[in-house]
Amino acid sequence: MKLSKKKKIIIGAAAVVVILGGLKIATGKSGGNDLGMPVSTALTQKQDLEEILKLRAVLEGTESTEVVSRLHYEVKELYVKEGDHVTAGQLLAVLDSSDISQELSLKRGNVSLLQKQQAETLEDRQVEYDNAKKEYDDIKALFDIGAASQKELDDAKQKLDNIPSADGKAALSAAEQQTISNANQEVSIQSSTLADCQIRSKIDGTVTRVNTKVGRFADETEDDKPMFVIENIENLQMKVLVGENDIGKISIGQKADITTDSMGKESVAGEVVRISPTGELKEGSASERVIPVYININEKNDKLIAGVTARATIHIAEASQALTVPFEAIGELEDGSNVVYVVNEDNTIHIVPVELGLETDLYTEIISDELTEGQTIVLSPSLSLAEGMSVMPQ
Repeated sequence: MKLSKKKKIIIGAAAVVVILGGLKIATGKSGGNDLGMPVSTALTQKQDLEEILKLRAVLEGTESTEVVSRLHYEVKELYVKEGDHVTAGQLLAVLDSSDISQELSLKRGNVSLLQKQQAETLEDRQVEYDNAKKEYDDIKALFDIGAASQKELDDAKQKLDNIPSADGKAALSAAEQQTISNANQEVSIQSSTLADCQIRSKIDGTVTRVNTKVGRFADETEDDKPMFVIENIENLQMKVLVGENDIGKISIGQKADITTDSMGKESVAGEVVRISPTGELKEGSASERVIPVYININEKNDKLIAGVTARATIHIAEASQALTVPFEAIGELEDGSNVVYVVNEDNTIHIVPVELGLETDLYTEIISDELTEGQTIVLSPSLSLAEGMSVMPQ
């Protein structure tokens, strides 16, 4: 486990201070007596540790929808206001559909007229087809006994083929069929548009925003916002953005404590329920990426309000009676390995390789067979410290 960039910077800065302080003390000694490099120290200790991650995000509903309209028609009636609970399919608003209704009535009349005209055409065509078929059959019979010429037979066949038919019945031509299809399509479009003049909710939820008013065109809302925003605020969630360095610590099912300013010292329980499979660029950064993580709020509290900023404390892991040192006691060698610098009873340095466990803001769990509770270790060690070097604990 590597030290975080922040901790490396802190340790590095502290190490410089220690070295400079050591030089000052050493140069101030009389007679050239070297008592060793002065170092700050602490003791290893066992304690219960818990690693947490604190993040902030806006509380939002677990399900939400934006209701918009592409129609340039005036809002005639509004049936809801912000805060109203609605169900899926419930009517929210009605647009002025008088023009559409007239157009639809006209187009339906056109379809009805066209259907009647084509029905009459089929009746006349059937008579024409029957006569042409009888004429062809008669000439064919004469042709078979040599009483009619090939040209007479071909002309009769051509006349019969020129009449649109199917399975011995007169039929509409392809152009006529397309005409009625186009007319029906226009009716369908107008019917759909008329239905769209009734603005309905897509989900069960609470109306959290109304960005229109009676008399305003449906497609011209304030700042191009949706007409309505509907959210399921009975169940709230947070979408927190976790950095690349911390995402490996997050897993589904981890518990979280949720607080807001409106709740004071109160908190409610939350749980990590989803981790986005893809990252995104952090707002305001040209290179740093973050991964969305969704936390469901599992408890009710009247002080929780959708749209306000909340704080989530995610419980990453915990260890009971772990051997720990202050985080600034962790050194890192040039090969990247982690060590602590133990001060022996004779004030000499012994470098001990360690594995790192849980980290908090102040302490880090260390794992090593050589270390026990109560040993003296160097804080903010520098690479100038070497095995067996004499030091002067401060």
